[in-house]
Amino acid sequence: MPRLRRIGRRRAADLRGPRRAEAALPPHRRDVPRHDRRRPAARAVRSLRDRALDGRRDPGASGALTGRSPVVTAVVTYLVAVALAAAVSALFILAMRGDVVLAFRTILSSSLGSVAGIAQTLNKISPLLLGSMAVMLARQGGFFNIGVDGQMYAGAIVTTGVAFAVGGALPLVVMLPLALLAGFAGGAAFGAVPGALRARWGVNEIFVTVMLNFVAYYFTEWVATGPWNDPITGEAITRVLPESATLPMLLPAAGAHTGILIAIAVSAAAAVLLGRTLLGYEIRTAGDNPRAATLGGVRLGRITLVTLALSGALAGLAGAIEVVGYHNRLILGLTPGYGAMAILIAVLGRMHPLGVGVASVLVAILMVGADSLQRSVKLPASAGAVFQAIVVLCVLLVEARSARRARA
Repeated sequence: MPRLRRIGRRRAADLRGPRRAEAALPPHRRDVPRHDRRRPAARAVRSLRDRALDGRRDPGASGALTGRSPVVTAVVTYLVAVALAAAVSALFILAMRGDVVLAFRTILSSSLGSVAGIAQTLNKISPLLLGSMAVMLARQGGFFNIGVDGQMYAGAIVTTGVAFAVGGALPLVVMLPLALLAGFAGGAAFGAVPGALRARWGVNEIFVTVMLNFVAYYFTEWVATGPWNDPITGEAITRVLPESATLPMLLPAAGAHTGILIAIAVSAAAAVLLGRTLLGYEIRTAGDNPRAATLGGVRLGRITLVTLALSGALAGLAGAIEVVGYHNRLILGLTPGYGAMAILIAVLGRMHPLGVGVASVLVAILMVGADSLQRSVKLPASAGAVFQAIVVLCVLLVEARSARRARA
């Protein structure tokens, strides 16, 4: 019988097997192994551009759009969404017993197939582009500007008042910039109201901007039917502006004014401000992470006021261009839903200046083309709004699908 060994704590290396084994494991006769000093096998090093983002799958591991550049991804997303929207719109036209080919041909020919159609499209792009840029700028700062309609009316009112006050005494080169600056300032003042309330007392800007839409509308109705009314028409329309306060024509025979050039220039300046200046950096930082912006020295109250004032200024300039370029007077129906269209375009453009510009052109084509559908294809007047809604839903659907595949 083997001699019992003293019971004590044992290490795993001292035992042949489990603790109930008969004998301990004797020491090994070979030398103690040393540290392996050989160099590990070289691994292929990829550049940072080819690597996946932290916590993301390798783009090459799947067929999702994440392996492409952001620009290509956006273009592919839009093309797929437009194709899907065209298919859904075709089903809608068939359900209404309309001719699909004739409907699409009518939309394109009435908006782009003639000089007059191109002129109407260009005139539509101006307010749509500036209004959607106003929504985008506010959203970059973390705010929702639902008051584009009211700010357009405010800019139009101030522009009309300045034109009536000093229009006849100043030449075109002085009066026209003054009228446009007046509209810019009027929209900025109207946008600064929700900005000040939000910065000082934390009042939600959505409710304030919505309420101010009604204020601007009914004030426009008062001036258009009261002190500035044109008695010859008998409608809510003011007198015609002085000639020195009207925009020159881009296509005189078709009626296209130079407001499109102003809208493009101002939108480009707003994009540069957001992406290339200190103020734009502070606006974007405050919108992305207000706490981090505060720790970085950004004064949130000032940024709130400036952001909403600039947003209102862009919308006010759109109203001024409508007055001095398209109508040449202030009318009550100045904005036929441009505020809602601006939100739609900003969503379609993914809150990016370039995307907003492309979406503005698309929506302008649909708006101009939809006016001809009722006459040629016998579709209801609301068909254009239905097509716009279909495009938005298809874009959101394709983007959600792409994002889900990227996260998979």
